[in-house]
Amino acid sequence: MSFLKSILDDFFSSITSFGSPIFYILVILVSMKFGVPFYAELFFALIFVEIICVLIKLIYKKERPIQQARDNIYNKIDANSFPSIHSARISLIAFTFMLFYRDLPTIIIATIVMLCVGYSRIYLKRHHWLDVFAGFFIGIITSLLIWTF
Repeated sequence: MSFLKSILDDFFSSITSFGSPIFYILVILVSMKFGVPFYAELFFALIFVEIICVLIKLIYKKERPIQQARDNIYNKIDANSFPSIHSARISLIAFTFMLFYRDLPTIIIATIVMLCVGYSRIYLKRHHWLDVFAGFFIGIITSLLIWTF
């Protein structure tokens, strides 16, 4: 059983990186390279999502499933669980691509990646379900806003 757990730990540790800042910087750079017309909007939307989530974490202090030290300003923010910034980032990216391309393969792949990242945050004991759903909500609403304006 520990072999399976080891494989799942590695898998979800890798999947969770799709919600990291490094991944969204790569998405923006690749989008620029291949002429995706909404890369600038995506860049500013990701900055907006980051700011909104950090502000919420500063105001609403909810412990992570496994508590963290709060010894400096970065750790004070990072130790808060609500909302999941990884989930907000990936849902913004995924939903933006779904809205722009509107084809079944994009929708399926984006949805699977988004749900896997969200679940990885719970599996790795970094967030609770509510944190992930709140992150999805923030990312999807932000994506809708950039398409509306």
